Amino acid sequence: MPRLRPDDRLPPDPRIGTSLNLHEGDMVGSSNAEPATLVTKNDNFSSDSEIDSDLDSALDPDSDSDAYSEAEPDETITATIVREIQDGTYTCLVCTSEIDSESKIWSCQECFRVYDLDCIKDWAKNGSSTDKVQKTWRCPACNVVTSTVPQKFTCWCGKVANPRPNSFMPFSCGNPCNTPYPGCVHSCSSACHPGHHPVCGALGPLMKCHCGKHERQLPCLITPYETGWKCNVPCEVNVCDLGHGCPKKACHSGFCGPCDRIVQEKCYCGQSKMDVACYQRFAKQCNDVKGEETWIGTVKCGLKTKIYYDCSVHYDEIECQPLPTVSRKCKLSPDVVKTCHCGKSSVEPKMRTKCTDPIPECDSVCGKLLSCGCTCIQKCHSGECVCFNVLERECSCGNSAFMVPCRFLQEGYQPKCTRKCPVLLNCRKHYHREVCCPFEKEALRREREKKKAIRNGTRTLRNEDETMTMEPIHICIRTCNRLKSCGRHYCEALCHAGPCGICLESSNEDLVCHCGKTRIDAPVRCGTVLECHEQCARPKACGHRPEVHECHDDNTNCPKCTASVTKRCNCGRKEIKNVLCSQTNVSCGTMCTETKACGHPCLNVCSSDCTERNIHASPANCQSYCKKYRLKCPHTCKSKCHFKKPGKPLLCDGFLCKETVQIQCPCGRKKKVGSCGGSTLSASLILSSLDCDEDCLKAARDEELRKVLLGDEEDQLELPYSDSLMDVFERQTSWCSRMEVVFRVFVKESLQLKENESGEKSEENGEEYEENAVKPTQENDVKSSKESEETSNEPPSVTFRRFSGLNSAQIAFLCDLAKSLRLYSEHDDESMFIAITKHTFLPETTIQQSVLSRQQYRIEMNKAEMMKKKDIAESLFNAILVQDVFFGIVKDELERELMPLIEGFKIEKPKMHWMRESTYVFYSETSYQQMTLEEENKLYLAMKSVRNAVRNKSLAFNAKLCLIDADVEHILKVNEKDLALKSDEKEVKEPSPSLENNSFSILEGSI
Repeated sequence: MPRLRPDDRLPPDPRIGTSLNLHEGDMVGSSNAEPATLVTKNDNFSSDSEIDSDLDSALDPDSDSDAYSEAEPDETITATIVREIQDGTYTCLVCTSEIDSESKIWSCQECFRVYDLDCIKDWAKNGSSTDKVQKTWRCPACNVVTSTVPQKFTCWCGKVANPRPNSFMPFSCGNPCNTPYPGCVHSCSSACHPGHHPVCGALGPLMKCHCGKHERQLPCLITPYETGWKCNVPCEVNVCDLGHGCPKKACHSGFCGPCDRIVQEKCYCGQSKMDVACYQRFAKQCNDVKGEETWIGTVKCGLKTKIYYDCSVHYDEIECQPLPTVSRKCKLSPDVVKTCHCGKSSVEPKMRTKCTDPIPECDSVCGKLLSCGCTCIQKCHSGECVCFNVLERECSCGNSAFMVPCRFLQEGYQPKCTRKCPVLLNCRKHYHREVCCPFEKEALRREREKKKAIRNGTRTLRNEDETMTMEPIHICIRTCNRLKSCGRHYCEALCHAGPCGICLESSNEDLVCHCGKTRIDAPVRCGTVLECHEQCARPKACGHRPEVHECHDDNTNCPKCTASVTKRCNCGRKEIKNVLCSQTNVSCGTMCTETKACGHPCLNVCSSDCTERNIHASPANCQSYCKKYRLKCPHTCKSKCHFKKPGKPLLCDGFLCKETVQIQCPCGRKKKVGSCGGSTLSASLILSSLDCDEDCLKAARDEELRKVLLGDEEDQLELPYSDSLMDVFERQTSWCSRMEVVFRVFVKESLQLKENESGEKSEENGEEYEENAVKPTQENDVKSSKESEETSNEPPSVTFRRFSGLNSAQIAFLCDLAKSLRLYSEHDDESMFIAITKHTFLPETTIQQSVLSRQQYRIEMNKAEMMKKKDIAESLFNAILVQDVFFGIVKDELERELMPLIEGFKIEKPKMHWMRESTYVFYSETSYQQMTLEEENKLYLAMKSVRNAVRNKSLAFNAKLCLIDADVEHILKVNEKDLALKSDEKEVKEPSPSLENNSFSILEGSI
């Protein structure tokens, strides 16, 4: 028998779970005690070979015992720790420094890893595994959770702080370990040491067998503390009155148990005999109904026996039991039944004379208390009472209440509502959705408590498995069926929260890389990635030199070829240089301009379908804007291409035109901005117009009154065209004349078309012009008259004309011309269109005639202007002008200072008049309209005195002679001989156009 190692401690042997047969005279070796003789008091044992085999299997290192295989690494751990610390080569996993016998250490009690004390303190407080909320940390080696932070340096057993240096056993106090073994009553007797404790080698206590007849003492290693042991002497106890022996037969503890031997016995009623276990018998004295036969019955059969009452008519069926010998009185006898069925009314003796007579029923409610707790609500009746009460009960989920028959509830049924359970299952992906879930409220309360705990910081947001604490009905029983991380197999577990577990599938074939230099032998777990650091040996299909890269599996492609080559583009029009060999899509950027069926270009970029197979982009997928001219209004279609697309009209007029247009009244004062609205079902807003209102008429009357009061009516030349239009016509007479002809023809024909009530179609073609002229293009003006007649709700046709290829000056001229003819017009950068409105008209005079009239009018006006200027220049000055009156000087102060000076020159009725901001005039009310040379001289002398006075007294800047009109409203001229005039005085000397038409006597007749 091999001897146990002194530093080993085997865990309990697996054989100890069974009862052992012990033998006399056996001995066992021990590292902690001398060999001892097993104590015995009885000699009734089995052979010695059994106990020897038990000890050999437990102590033999070559046996298959799992206990020895677990003890062998412990010796290596202990010896390695001591040896490396003695040599100074033991590494601390935190700081990676060496630990020697002079260091201060701390040892993990789970994996026995040794750390420097300061390092493990820092790790426990600030390490990556520290949970500051739970105040725990993990060992860097075994990852075991620890709640206490190491604070002091102790020996291996923890009894001595700061142990003395020990060269034989570093950090050992030298005292016995005395750590209690978990599987026995002894403690470790070795000196203070690291690692696991050695195997207990002491003798166990003296133990009796199960029956207590024998006793034996065994080594502690194989002592069956929990199960005990049994001897080979059979149990001889009689367990029943029939003398049967113990059913266990062998040595056992406790009672022998009931007798289970099968015997044949007669039942109580005497109708059958049965095979039953001996312990199931229960003897009773039995007899037949007549009392003639008696027997001892011990069992109960399943048959029923009829027992008649003394009337020999009625009977009861009773289960198997000793039968009575005397008949009982009939329960329906008149002597027994003296009331009705409900017991509220008595029965007269004359009504029932024998038991077979019916029991009368009264008119009262039964009222008997039922087993359900209700009372019977039926009328007095025979037979069993049936509950017909209706009660209010909540449904299973408790969210609704229903009126339910009591009998329905007694049968175990529960009312249900139609509410579906909104609770998330444990997988946190699916909802329960069961109708009227009985655990809904409990689950919702659990969810509220969970959220509250998260808010209070007593629970984390991590997905914790709640399967063991939640309601069973809210556990998802679907199959997860999600693809696992291996990418090949699907999770077959129940639907769960969080990631799926690792794939446990494996292959029986070796995993070999493509180059064959790296290999993993079978079995290979699914998802295993083979990493080969050799160079990939796969050749490229293009023949170029492969890029340098590591070997990889077949699912990963080699890097794309980066060699520069010349390739023809997709459409085949060009050859592109310096293209990567691996590039398959080579584009030259040329767009296909082939027109599709919808009228838009193909726009495919460098496509071989367009050039080689003549397959262009489908009109069904066309995303271009339509931009076609509409028929019901002059605008273009702004919708995306709708050519033969389902759900969209084919014609552009099927869409409502949303272009912004502006219409106005004939006088142009009132304007309205709105959407065009032209479509097949509605007319364009262009066709409508605004009528002048009272404000327009009032404004027209005010304008006429202004002309009459200002005397402008005779001098104004009213023409239908604006001055800017006529100015352009004078510079570009040829082009403007042609465009005027086009406009006049267009308006004339359009007006005739509107006047024609028959609705005949007239299609107008554009005229041919010279190369330098703009070519107007005519759109479809009207639809066929037949279509107009058939469609009653179709709006009237819009007559319009479009012009393209214009510059800004030409567009401005055409817009002015359209405004003069009261046409509606719109324009963009290069084109414009015009449309007929309700107020469109043709002026009687052409632009050429209007230009000639304006020229003649200007010649006459120039002549009159020259005559006016000549008369004003020859007229005498009739007033004194005081200019630039200083700030703060008022009219009263000027009159007080200057009027005495002026009166001193004998000027009749002098008067001062304010003209504008800081300008005043002094004139004679009697002679300023009929001035003489003498009067002018008086004014001149007075002017000099006034000028000296205003300058000396700081009243104004200057004083001069001037000429005023008859109404004393305008200054016609100023004397410029004395002082140079300012810029504003120069403006005064020139007569204003508004002063040309005055009634001053010297200007009358000059026009």
